[in-house]
Amino acid sequence: MTTLSPISSSLAPTLRPLGQPLAATPTPPLVGDRPSSVVSLGAVVSDTLSDTYSRRGQLPGQALVLAWENNSHDALSKAIGTNFNALSSASRFKGLGESLVAQFAEGGTNISQSVLYAGTEHAGELKLNQSLLHSKADNLVSLNIKTASGKTITFSLSSQSDGLGVQATVNGGTLSDDELKAVGQLSSAFQAAVDGLTAVPPKLDLGGLTRFDSKVLASVDLDAKLEIADAQQQTLAFHADNQSRTLRMSGADGELSLAVDLKNAAILGEAQQQAKALKGYLAQFDRVQERGNAKAPLMGMFKDAFSALNSNYPQGAAAPEALTRNPADQRLLSGLADFKASITQASEASNPMRPSEVDNFAYNVTQNTRVGGSGTLDRSVIQDQQSRLSASFHKDLAGGRNPALGTTAESQNYLYVQVEDKASSSTHLGYKEGMLTHASVSQSASQDTRTQKYVMGKQVDETFVPRHASARRDYVSLLEHAARESNKSRQALEESTLKEALANMHASVLLQEDPSSLSR
Repeated sequence: MTTLSPISSSLAPTLRPLGQPLAATPTPPLVGDRPSSVVSLGAVVSDTLSDTYSRRGQLPGQALVLAWENNSHDALSKAIGTNFNALSSASRFKGLGESLVAQFAEGGTNISQSVLYAGTEHAGELKLNQSLLHSKADNLVSLNIKTASGKTITFSLSSQSDGLGVQATVNGGTLSDDELKAVGQLSSAFQAAVDGLTAVPPKLDLGGLTRFDSKVLASVDLDAKLEIADAQQQTLAFHADNQSRTLRMSGADGELSLAVDLKNAAILGEAQQQAKALKGYLAQFDRVQERGNAKAPLMGMFKDAFSALNSNYPQGAAAPEALTRNPADQRLLSGLADFKASITQASEASNPMRPSEVDNFAYNVTQNTRVGGSGTLDRSVIQDQQSRLSASFHKDLAGGRNPALGTTAESQNYLYVQVEDKASSSTHLGYKEGMLTHASVSQSASQDTRTQKYVMGKQVDETFVPRHASARRDYVSLLEHAARESNKSRQALEESTLKEALANMHASVLLQEDPSSLSR
């Protein structure tokens, strides 16, 4: 059922409370009094009165009505009414994701509600516009959940200049109580993800969507399409199950791509080891951002995504086969699942006098683990970590980033910097007939920097600084000692000297992008 509410520009700027008679209630203002939606992901985009009216085939001043998809009085519909005239996507979607999932979890039945500014459409056209709002709106965020039993639940939020809607649908059968409970537990995680995506600057708050009961739910997907400045879009595709996690994001600032392989659970370290490795990588990303002059919001989202995808690994699965004969050997591994991650910043020709001097930033980092052999007594393990940075940017002569470059000679005093960095860390473990035969870590790092100096538009200097270093460490004796002490007693393995040595061993395994850290 579609409910229509007339709109008058002379009345107070509030939506008609649901369920009250029209004659006794103030009605919303004309769109011209206040934009019905301004998306503020990145820069603010305003919707004009003429644009809104032209889409309805009406002239300024002609009356509009609010068309509700259903004449419902529930809390979700009231929230839609409250949010409808908000000025940003963050405010429009405020609380709607959590409310939608929570209401669905109470009964497990389909939900569809929307409100639109309507003009002279007949009923069929209005119904089509309501359908298009749910599927083709300028701003769409959807959460897709699959249960272990094969059912699919989809939640969606949609917004455009003249409409706001929500939907929840279930396919494949009625959900059990356990399934409804597991779905309901994701309500706040869904809202946190939506709030992050619509924040200014945007953030990726996806950690909650990785914390689901994998015995009940098989997978979780989040997809988003949000309109930003200059008719550009920010898109996101996130997936999580007990075998893998992936994320792709694209927007005006650049692109992110991450994938985590969870199939080889035997390589995972204990929580403390994982936390140290994650902290080490995040610190490295900060240094890479500084060295390559990456945009902070884009790198912030990269760090958010890397943290989320490498946290809350699935629990409750059967314990994997031991990776090596001695548990201490895992100190030679990062403790994280294998991954691939990349960030590519949109290129920009910021110097109008030399458009060939492009500002760019591209960084990728990977971990890959290969396990061979017939069992723990005869086994080989090789874990490779690698990273690469390619970046170029402008600095003023005092070293400040992003100088104001113009078309006059006076504005052409600057440094153009190009960096090419590579780093690798490779761990090798080997057992033969139960004896440790190989335990080593080989690392290398290189940082090449080329700097061109311009004064009054003329190149006056050029320098090239290469920095390379490598290191190899053998840990056979340390691990053999750990194995002997472990055989005596657990208490002996915790002796301060050995414990400190094993902790230092793990720290030396992690990727080092700075050559100076390998030459110490």
